[in-house]
Amino acid sequence: MKRKTRLLIRDAFLSTILSCILLAILSIVFVNIRFFNPLHKALKDFSFLDVYYAEKFEDNSKINNDIILVNVENHGREVIATLLESVLNEDPKVVGFDIILEKHKSHNHSDSLLAKLLKNKKVVTSFDFNEDDIEDNVIENESFFYNPNESAYVNFDFNEEIAVVREFQGMMDINGEKRLSFATMISKHYLKPKTWKKNKYDTKLENLQVIKYSGNLEKFPILSINDFLFSSSKKILKDKIVILGYLGSSKSDNRFDIRDKHFTPLNNQLAGKSDKDMYGVVVHANIVNMLIKNDLIYRVSYLWQGVITFICMFISTMVYMKLNRNYKISYRTRKQTYQFTFSVVLLLVVFGLLKNDIVLSPFIIIIGILLAGSYFKYYKHLVRYIKTKRKWKTYVK
Repeated sequence: MKRKTRLLIRDAFLSTILSCILLAILSIVFVNIRFFNPLHKALKDFSFLDVYYAEKFEDNSKINNDIILVNVENHGREVIATLLESVLNEDPKVVGFDIILEKHKSHNHSDSLLAKLLKNKKVVTSFDFNEDDIEDNVIENESFFYNPNESAYVNFDFNEEIAVVREFQGMMDINGEKRLSFATMISKHYLKPKTWKKNKYDTKLENLQVIKYSGNLEKFPILSINDFLFSSSKKILKDKIVILGYLGSSKSDNRFDIRDKHFTPLNNQLAGKSDKDMYGVVVHANIVNMLIKNDLIYRVSYLWQGVITFICMFISTMVYMKLNRNYKISYRTRKQTYQFTFSVVLLLVVFGLLKNDIVLSPFIIIIGILLAGSYFKYYKHLVRYIKTKRKWKTYVK
């Protein structure tokens, strides 16, 4: 290896380390200074995955028709009990009950029927978990309807600073007990034990998983109370996954209905989202769909994200040093051209990875190569200072 090349590699490596240190300091300041908090939250609530979904680069998703949604609308317990009984009579594989029943002063025959149906081994009930409330952090069905063995939490992403639902945690410790998420428990009921073990879900689902969205309402079969009133049999439910929950009212325009609705990456309006776009039941259905198909998305870990960023910064710094040494006049233009070209190529690579179910965040890498170009001058100043104190062979001038 030529001496000049060795010096270039050494200087680029040291400059990259200096850039990383300065970047770390800037990140700490950026996160902790109140002035930057709104910007920090805005960036935290944005993901390149949103761009991928919003632009519909892959709109050929096929939904598993074994997942059927039943809309309970705004009906009371009497109707819901009749609806659940009708569903169970068709012998589905598992029934998700995404409804939390509040306490009533008294109970009638319909309540007794509903309580009995909810204890069916095929039914998975739900509860909500609030981490901020230490004393009463679990919101669940009143004790009259409670079924602790088959109850699961309906929370998706526990990070309240992020409004868009992109991730879910399949299992977590709640009040000292390991509990499953609603979609996880439904999937576990549906899949064979051997399949569940083969997919290693007991290990994988302890960590946050990126939700692979397959579609919104139009992608799932949806039934209403009228479908059961005017038909004596619903054979399509046999051995299927059925999820009961709120999917809007048949008597009104649901575009602006925000009850149990969430922002998702499928939102048509990428920036400045005005309306929540997906009901919680549909989010659960998307999660169940990816779990029963074992169609999970792999997120590049923070460690590997950092390694990739460092390598890209190191390579970019070598380019900056060569350009700065050989093209004094046109250095700035050439540097900016390189940064633009690198960013475009990186985004194309990220899109390619997304199509293969791998999530790599490009923003930290792009910020890294931009800052490496900006902080390069500080390394030059440091080298000049060192040379006044001792002999120091360097590639930079």
